[in-house]
Amino acid sequence: MRALSALGLARWLMSGTTPARAADEDFPPLDTDESGLAVVLVMGEQPGPGLWKVSSGDHVMWILGEVSPIPRKVQWKSRKFDNLLRYSQELLVDFSGYWAATGDDMSAYRKAEKLPKGKALKDVVPRKLYSRVEATAKLFRTSGFEELYPFAATNRLVVGSMKNLDLKGFSARFAAVDMARRRDIKVTLYAAPEPPFETRLKTWQDNANTVCLERVVDVLEDGGAGVKRLANAWSVGDIGTLRQLVPTYSFSRDGFRSDACAAAMRGGEKQSSDFKTERTNGWLKEAERALKANKSTMAVTLMTDLFASDGYIAQLRAKGYEVVEPE
Repeated sequence: MRALSALGLARWLMSGTTPARAADEDFPPLDTDESGLAVVLVMGEQPGPGLWKVSSGDHVMWILGEVSPIPRKVQWKSRKFDNLLRYSQELLVDFSGYWAATGDDMSAYRKAEKLPKGKALKDVVPRKLYSRVEATAKLFRTSGFEELYPFAATNRLVVGSMKNLDLKGFSARFAAVDMARRRDIKVTLYAAPEPPFETRLKTWQDNANTVCLERVVDVLEDGGAGVKRLANAWSVGDIGTLRQLVPTYSFSRDGFRSDACAAAMRGGEKQSSDFKTERTNGWLKEAERALKANKSTMAVTLMTDLFASDGYIAQLRAKGYEVVEPE
């Protein structure tokens, strides 16, 4: 399996934002939820969520589900994951949606994110949505979105909100890979095939991606309380809360970028469905191979792949594997 650079869609598409400066009194508090109570971010070493256990006889796979973002001042430290990895023969990581970003790629993206000269974001999205984008950008002191296509304005708001809310884009995949390589444990990075980079850039420029911009405004216009609750829930391992919050608030492809947004980003519902099918079937093939070959395998994937009724865990269970879920 070809090794991939650990740079993902939601990671490198969101780099380089410089929030605008403004007086603090111009902005309302950003840390209240619907109950009116402050959402205080956790910090320090945190264990993250428990692991799913998939068994076939005396062969076992332990799976960690991840989300993004998490609190900037949290350091993920799971003794259970570390101990199990130490006695495992392989780490299987789902890197679907990630790719190696070269300098040329970044240069092409920077050109592709900007609307043609003479056009502005307000000219290509509904007036009501643009007003909401302006208000949300002001909440998070974010500027420079006016000249961007909707897909790039979406990423600009994501980056601005993370900086303002003291959150960080996070993937446990990177940390797990580093741990495995330090211990000389085999690492398999799985990724479903992607269209050429130029094709993806062109697809992202389509106005259909307006749905993603609307979704991120839906997520952030509460001041970020929902995103902060999600970040806290992953950090402390609150599975019940994660089940509720991930589909709406996650910045990865399993959150607001799913469904209609995913279809827009992939050029249509069929393309999105085909990618999901290929990704799922490919990962399951790797998982079954690892379960057969190893006494113990560790794995990392997105949390929704473990929650969904048609996700990885559901399909492994349907194939007859024994599954024990964390509480």
